[in-house]
Amino acid sequence: MRFRSQSVCAVLGAGLCLALAVAAKAHPGRLAADGCHNERRAGTCHCHRLDAARPGCSAAALRGAHDLQRPTADANNARSSRYHRADWLPRWADADGDCQSTRHEVLIAESRVPVTLSASRCQVQRGEWLDPYTGRLYTNPRELDIDHLVPLAEAHRSGGAAWSQRRKRAFANDLRFDATLVAVSRSENRSKGARDPARWVPRNNPRAICAYLRDWVQVKARWALEMDAAERQAIARHSQQSGCADIAILTPGGP
Repeated sequence: MRFRSQSVCAVLGAGLCLALAVAAKAHPGRLAADGCHNERRAGTCHCHRLDAARPGCSAAALRGAHDLQRPTADANNARSSRYHRADWLPRWADADGDCQSTRHEVLIAESRVPVTLSASRCQVQRGEWLDPYTGRLYTNPRELDIDHLVPLAEAHRSGGAAWSQRRKRAFANDLRFDATLVAVSRSENRSKGARDPARWVPRNNPRAICAYLRDWVQVKARWALEMDAAERQAIARHSQQSGCADIAILTPGGP
């Protein structure tokens, strides 16, 4: 997770006018000011805003952004269902059939140097990763987890419980939006658990807090997931304490 410096307009949410610095990972696929970016592997244009338009972006890509931003069920009913991780991620997927699972796709994309692959070219054996939660460098992928920035259990609580199994697994393996999945240290990922910003932010790397909050908001908006009052208030508080500029709290459905 490397950080963008471009700003977006503040949006009122639950009486809070917040701001967030639009930061992004500095590898192929980062979100541009027009709401679009290039997909990691396909080399195609992908948009995340309903009003986004760019020459070369297909209508299908724009419809896909609309589908992701549209709520699919009543959130109150969703909260009543029990969370089972296997419904979301029984194992990492290999969506493009190249033998590299989502985990290894993220490791390849986020390594600061060309990775070393196994003889089968299916698994990453070495690279260099900057953990945004701690600011530490890692070269051994076994020391890293792929974190769902918005944890699966949190997505479940925020409206995802009512999703189809297919949609849950699409969220769990989302390679189309760089903020969704992040390579981080195993210990830090376990420290975070399934907590939202009301209970966890990357305090071991305070400079990462603003980008973390921005990414949290954008992932929730992309998938039309709700934020509760405590979550919104925590984002406002951490944003103020960390001196974040231009954080937008978005409502489900996106701007």
